[in-house]
Amino acid sequence: MAQIFLYQQWLHQQLHEYAHASQPPKLHGRRVVMPIHQYGAALMQAYLGGNSLNWIAEQIGIPIKRVRQWRQDLQFLLVMDWSKPIFSDTFKEKLIINDYSVTQYHTISAEVSLLEKSLRLSVRSPLYRRFAKLGQRLISQHQNDIDFNTYDLRLFRRLFLFFLCLEYHWSSKAQGQIRKNFLPLAKDVVWPLLKQKAWIEPSLESLQQNTPLSQIRLDLGSRLNETFHRFS
Repeated sequence: MAQIFLYQQWLHQQLHEYAHASQPPKLHGRRVVMPIHQYGAALMQAYLGGNSLNWIAEQIGIPIKRVRQWRQDLQFLLVMDWSKPIFSDTFKEKLIINDYSVTQYHTISAEVSLLEKSLRLSVRSPLYRRFAKLGQRLISQHQNDIDFNTYDLRLFRRLFLFFLCLEYHWSSKAQGQIRKNFLPLAKDVVWPLLKQKAWIEPSLESLQQNTPLSQIRLDLGSRLNETFHRFS
């Protein structure tokens, strides 16, 4: 399956809604009136943690000087602050309710590693708490011969794949727990119960070798550039 970038998809949706709104949106009681590329640049601030202003200006197709000027604007800062929790909630919801291929989890987790640090943490921390709690419950059920709920198994698979991929791009203290406790649970219990024919590590290792973060960053930049061109 093809690569997928959840932030890029969200950005496209936000730009489309802004471009076709019958009237300017209001944020915290303030009407937001700005050119669509300025609005998009404010949304792109989420990438400042892993990328420079030059990179953002390049994807939008505007001079770096203009981005610096925009960053002094109150509306720009308002959109930037508003966008982070909105995107974070959308991202977490998509990961919880949707199944993706191993290739797509590799790409999605790489995209997360490029986000601004506070945004990365707002995505990772609550998702990992939910994942760890679910994983410990499934381990307990397995040890006590208690039947599993299919929804729990599918949710564990989604979150396990995301965090297994994320640890490669952005490692954390959780890596030990994932490898020691949750990887055996996934391989020996969850995958067989969900009738998953092939274990994922060989294909994941191939992706890590052949599709490094530097290449994903280039692909992401290309997608973002295309997104902004659609609204030129």
